[in-house]
Amino acid sequence: MNVIDSALFAREQRELSGTLAVSSLTRLHDQLADQSGSVEWELQGGVDKIERPWLSLALKGQLRLVCQRCLKPMDWPFATEALLTQFSDEAKLDEAEEQDEELEGMLVDPALDVEALIEEEVILAVPFAPMHDHCGGTEGATEAGKKPNPFAVLAGLKTRKAE
Repeated sequence: MNVIDSALFAREQRELSGTLAVSSLTRLHDQLADQSGSVEWELQGGVDKIERPWLSLALKGQLRLVCQRCLKPMDWPFATEALLTQFSDEAKLDEAEEQDEELEGMLVDPALDVEALIEEEVILAVPFAPMHDHCGGTEGATEAGKKPNPFAVLAGLKTRKAE
């Protein structure tokens, strides 16, 4: 587990990277079909032009989610980046977010758990209702295809009267 002083890390323009097993992301488990796989991550620090510290977090990996249409496991590859500008107090954070709607902010944390930050960003990246592009082999779809269309039957009745 990596714990950093987020402001110091940013001001010193440090970098960390690694791989995290999906099985260690316990808050994510209820959204997964299984806990296989890993997340590759890179964390960089820096300071913007108005001297605010920031953290840039890049993540990529693949999760096994449950398709909400057919309820079968599906592979979901992802790659996401977050630029988190740091603030010393909530009032400054709120004011900055009001002025810039696209700004992602966080409070300076002298003991930031990098794994918890990674887990939070993965959770935010997971779709609300993941689905396959095309679900195959579901019984309900094949049975629905065998039933006659009720409008086709009506159309048949209409053409018979015209004769």
